[in-house]
Amino acid sequence: LPPGLVPPPFVPDPRRVYAKDLGEVGAFSSVRGVELDAGDAALGDAFASGTVPIPWQEELLETGLFQELDVWGPPGTLPPDLDP
Repeated sequence: LPPGLVPPPFVPDPRRVYAKDLGEVGAFSSVRGVELDAGDAALGDAFASGTVPIPWQEELLETGLFQELDVWGPPGTLPPDLDP
């Protein structure tokens, strides 16, 4: 390790599954035993939701940034990349 860094207390083996039983393998994305209250909801509302503001979307459309992606076929047909 470079100077000033300490080794981590635990380094997981990427080839091993750390679960009590196989039924828990699909539940890695959920957190158990945690209940959110109104204060947590207020804190979450204070952060950006991940959506893109409408003015910024309009600016992208006006500048034509994605114009080369917006290619459609004649009316009533699919664009070439979607036509099987």
